[in-house]
Amino acid sequence: MKKILVGVDGSAESRAAVDKAAQLSRALGARLLIAYVVTPFPTLSPSEFGGAVENWDLAERNYAAALLRETEGTCRRVVEAVETTTAMGTAAEALAELAGAPDIEMVVVGHRGRGAVKRLFLGSVADRLVQISPKPVLVVR
Repeated sequence: MKKILVGVDGSAESRAAVDKAAQLSRALGARLLIAYVVTPFPTLSPSEFGGAVENWDLAERNYAAALLRETEGTCRRVVEAVETTTAMGTAAEALAELAGAPDIEMVVVGHRGRGAVKRLFLGSVADRLVQISPKPVLVVR
């Protein structure tokens, strides 16, 4: 196996996904790619919010960098070949796009276990990713 992609967001569920992905990487001799997806500021016109858009973007990027550093350090205790990346967009679509790379063979994500009603209105990254990913998806609970 070449490379396993794991999506992170800082939640307990994504930490469980990282643990599972690191174990799989070690067992299969695969490299590990840890990805954080920055969601764009939810607005039609940045001028309406002044500096809020820039502050949002900066805070999100700083959070991503810190989370990826921490997660990479944790994973290096288990597997040597670890990379990180930050993508832009909605989480499922961005992860599916990353999964389209020829060297990615599997995607691992956590599942928050929301009820059916919340999932209907809020959606689920894991559910959507399973539908659109070009590669197999392992959902960790």
